Amino acid sequence: MIYAEIIHEAGYPAGVFNLVHGDGPTVGAAMSRHPNIQMMSFTGSTRAGTAVTRDSAETVKRVTLELGGKSPNLVFADCDLEAQVTASVGECMYNTGQSCDAPTRLLVERSCYDQVLEIAKQAAERTKVGDPTQEGDHIGPLFDRIQFDRVQSMISIGIEEGATLLSGGLGKPEGIDVGWFVKPTVFADVSNTMRISREEIFGPVLVIIPFEDESDAISIANDTPYGLAAYLQTGDQDKAERVASRLRAGAVHVNGGGFNYGSPFGGYKQSGNGREGGLMGLEDYLETKTLHGLS
Repeated sequence: MIYAEIIHEAGYPAGVFNLVHGDGPTVGAAMSRHPNIQMMSFTGSTRAGTAVTRDSAETVKRVTLELGGKSPNLVFADCDLEAQVTASVGECMYNTGQSCDAPTRLLVERSCYDQVLEIAKQAAERTKVGDPTQEGDHIGPLFDRIQFDRVQSMISIGIEEGATLLSGGLGKPEGIDVGWFVKPTVFADVSNTMRISREEIFGPVLVIIPFEDESDAISIANDTPYGLAAYLQTGDQDKAERVASRLRAGAVHVNGGGFNYGSPFGGYKQSGNGREGGLMGLEDYLETKTLHGLS
């Protein structure tokens, strides 16, 4: 509502921007099916994106989707382990894990696996949880009760699947009784076949998976229905370029490299299609017309 008020006060012509209230199954479906709407751009879950695509097919309109992810983060023994692993845990926990491109699968070279587990455990235990209305170096609660229950369910599933609970776990953080707060949680000794490795949890939950060599790391990283982002930590520039070229993801972040403003954002496979931002993001909203015979 505030954004709509800002646009109105800025003097946008009537009809350039419209705000419609409602839920996906009613308003969203009606928009997707409406013959006068020429394009649907959707950001959200893969499940909802599938519904938008299905409903839009009736009128053969263009659809662009920015959906979920289960992004791998490859840690090789030749990187600065203390710095990069600590930063990687922080990146996963950022926004309480409610980021579609969060690096939630930490793939670790076997030769430095034990050392990484200790660093990750310490980093998770240092992650503070607190009031989101207060400034400070801490994370807040999840969006609502539904998401809290889902994250708790996935943590329980991880325990039942036999993963090692390195930090965090079920329930709310100590001293917090009100709000949908979750303990920053890290699982070790995870297999990429486990549900906690396959499904987007959308909470502060990190899974750590060992790999044997470069080829094995790439294989595990790409073994996912998603392809939104990938992360790579190595001190070898040639390795970084070689591995990055083989990762099936829309963006690859090397040694903490941030997202560059103006770059197109989007993913492969079930992470969606089309791009947001940059020239490619604008082109998704354009149609091509050719004129013939005019002098």
